[in-house]
Amino acid sequence: MEQEIYNQAVAKSRAGNYQAAIEYFSQAIEINSNFAEAYYGRGLAKFDLGNIEIAIADYTQALTINSNYIDAYFARGIANLAIGNIPGTIADANQIITINNNYAPAYKLLGNAYRKQDNLGDAITNFKRGAELYLEQKDAINCRKCLDNIKQLQNLASAFVQTDSNLQWQKDDSKIFLSRIVRKFEKGDRQGAITDLNWALQVDSSDAQAYCCRGIIRYKQGDNLGAISDFNQALQFDNQDVLAYRNRGMIRSQIGDFQGAIADFNTALKIEPNNSLIYVNRGNAYRDMSEYQKAIKDYEQALKINPNEAKAFYHRGIIYSRLEEIKKAIDDYQNAARLFGEVEDWNNYKKTLENLKKIRTSVYSQNQNIDQDAKYNQLKQQLLRMVGGYWEMAEQLIANMKERYPGKDRIWYLEKIISDWQQQQDN
Repeated sequence: MEQEIYNQAVAKSRAGNYQAAIEYFSQAIEINSNFAEAYYGRGLAKFDLGNIEIAIADYTQALTINSNYIDAYFARGIANLAIGNIPGTIADANQIITINNNYAPAYKLLGNAYRKQDNLGDAITNFKRGAELYLEQKDAINCRKCLDNIKQLQNLASAFVQTDSNLQWQKDDSKIFLSRIVRKFEKGDRQGAITDLNWALQVDSSDAQAYCCRGIIRYKQGDNLGAISDFNQALQFDNQDVLAYRNRGMIRSQIGDFQGAIADFNTALKIEPNNSLIYVNRGNAYRDMSEYQKAIKDYEQALKINPNEAKAFYHRGIIYSRLEEIKKAIDDYQNAARLFGEVEDWNNYKKTLENLKKIRTSVYSQNQNIDQDAKYNQLKQQLLRMVGGYWEMAEQLIANMKERYPGKDRIWYLEKIISDWQQQQDN
């Protein structure tokens, strides 16, 4: 019975007849006092009539009955925002996220609440999270609204005197927006990641971060020219994008454009002079040009900035290995392996151990060869004394022994000849 009345109430509300809707919702509630949806519906109708505080009471009653009622939290959050109860809005939005952290409207609501408080950093963070979720859901309209809000807030922020920390949160915050697309790529859905980025660029064709992200994915797919094109676009819209300079430099180095690579790394270091990874990348370019001292200098600078920069140890180890400074190479590989292990970077950890094994095997082999040569020369001198210094006679004895016992080691033949000779002398 109450369901039929409720359905009539919903129909009246959709038709814009809010007063009649309220009467029907109230009838349904009289029949069933635990009808959470009826309280929620009546609250919406009261809100549309301008009775906001009374509407909040109905939303609260619905939540008393059903504490996981997301729609009621959202409606109450909007109502609280309308009457200026910003903490109430933030609390309701956060409660929704606790229930469902992928509910895009909650992040958009939080963005609006924080903007009311002039908390631009948190507002942008939440609008970007909302935009990310709307993007995933292919909701272009709401995604566009979130992006527009972000631009408005960033323009507002730039109107104030910015400290280094102000600039830093903008840089850090901008990395959040596309993180889910990158995770999609890392999980193996490469085409899905590219498709989402293409769609994002249709929504905003001047999004430098999206171009940079797509460039990185193209780079990982082996599409170097496509990646460079995207990094060029990213830098056209944001000529301070360190990530774009760094990745473009890495590609240029790989395809042999070392001067272009170093130019990119130099520009990136002017923007972020304390970025240890850029020094490592520039060092790698110098290494590939065989300018080993310049490379070592960059790796040392990276380690001054970050003493735990594993990649600096690893790549410097490669150079020391090439220069045959074996002890230094082993020390660097050991440090790199330890640091990679501490951060659970198992791919680089394994690669470092493989290099360490190769260099140790090489050292062992060299030492073994030295020992074998010494032993051979010692036996050779002993044999030469036995035959009175006539090496031609010694060579003939060796040839005869090789004919009788083919495929043996050179030392074995000398030891066999000497042993047989000594037995003959004893007899």
